[in-house]
Amino acid sequence: MVMIELLRRQVQTQAYTLTNCVLSLARDPLAPEQLDACASAARLFEGTAHMVGLQAGAALARTMEECFVAVRRGDIELQQELIGLMFQSVELLDSMARLPHAVPSRFGAEPGRVGQLCSTGKRVLVVDDSLEVRELERKLLRYRGYDVVTAGDGVAAWYAVLSGNFDLVLTDIDMPLLDGIRLIRLIRKDPRFERLPILIACDSDSAQLRWRGFDAGADYYVIKGQLHDTLVEAVATLIDRRNRDDDSEQE
Repeated sequence: MVMIELLRRQVQTQAYTLTNCVLSLARDPLAPEQLDACASAARLFEGTAHMVGLQAGAALARTMEECFVAVRRGDIELQQELIGLMFQSVELLDSMARLPHAVPSRFGAEPGRVGQLCSTGKRVLVVDDSLEVRELERKLLRYRGYDVVTAGDGVAAWYAVLSGNFDLVLTDIDMPLLDGIRLIRLIRKDPRFERLPILIACDSDSAQLRWRGFDAGADYYVIKGQLHDTLVEAVATLIDRRNRDDDSEQE
């Protein structure tokens, strides 16, 4: 049982590694070393997945590996749509790695306790025109149990806000069609969303950018290069503050 538990944790780690490899590939699609790293990560996931009885995950990982190898050979072209499919595939692999059935029942795993994600029950809208940044933010929040919806521009984000029930919006500033500042102003003009927490993601620690966001109605900011350190904490703090305010009004 100790060995299978180690393997189960290993397959989760490999899923995370594969995610980072695909993110690196999105930054530099033509880098051969990134393609080799992705293929290697998929191959490792496949091998370990077989050991823990995760056959569907192993088959998907093998397909991804073959895709990376084909791109490396020049047989297929790595377009944005293909990178998007890779992100969806690696997300599925990550979910599979965390499910209880990733450990075969013959090893005596306790049902419902192995590899489950802990959900906060909170929904976050992530808005950024960069696929790489969008996926990184989504992954960081998803790993902490948030239900994350993404939008690639301000227009799509605005319609998402109108149709969805979100606990927080995380938005970039510079975007096509409708930038983050105008998106924030639209949200704040609607009485239904005047207290919806809004977090802006800045490319640099610029006082001008921060104050433009605050003037429009944002609650706080994070720096994209420091997301691992501050994003989840900022999201949790803003959502918790809103919940406390709501509770105080009800008393």
